[in-house]
Amino acid sequence: MLLTLLLGPDFGSPPSFVSRKLLTVLSECGKTSSLIDDISIVNLYASGSSHSFPVSSGEEALLKVRKEVMNDRVHFVWTQFSELNSYFKKQAEDEGKLNGKLAEMISLLTCEKKSAHRKGMKCSLTSELKEIPTQMDAWVRCLYSTLPTNTMLIICTGHGDTAIVHRLRKILVEQKETAISLEKIVQVLEELQAQAEVALCFVGVKNRGHAR
Repeated sequence: MLLTLLLGPDFGSPPSFVSRKLLTVLSECGKTSSLIDDISIVNLYASGSSHSFPVSSGEEALLKVRKEVMNDRVHFVWTQFSELNSYFKKQAEDEGKLNGKLAEMISLLTCEKKSAHRKGMKCSLTSELKEIPTQMDAWVRCLYSTLPTNTMLIICTGHGDTAIVHRLRKILVEQKETAISLEKIVQVLEELQAQAEVALCFVGVKNRGHAR
């Protein structure tokens, strides 16, 4: 109590960690960055001496990033192929498709409860959903072929279908009448949220022969 009076009401409190933008840190270290992404992301994260390139598609992002990785003055390049996330958002906003997805998930959950072996739910994939990762893979291969030797390439998959998770949370908060009971929605949300929290990260360094 005495120390609190002497040193102020914040004495003993955990130190506050102020998050700093990566591009700001790189800029302070004398490193130039290029940020190639949707305009909302660019406006949010661009800082310091970073180069900003708003884009509206994966193809446009690929063109920009291939040019930037060849710029000797740029030390860090960020881009995002957001087609998969855009697809998930459209599906979540479409009430008919959302209800269809929920019905399929509920059916799978029911089957899993009856089964003695839980293997994890696997929903059906549309032809459009199959094409998007294939296209993104081609873009990554194209980008990799452009990278100079000794360039480090970091690929993060991002999270899963967070769009449907956010939509279901909104439905539960608003308590609106739906074709599917709120109890069932809660069950599906638990499963979808667990899946959506999974992400992967791959790191490689390009050399003359192959990536390490």
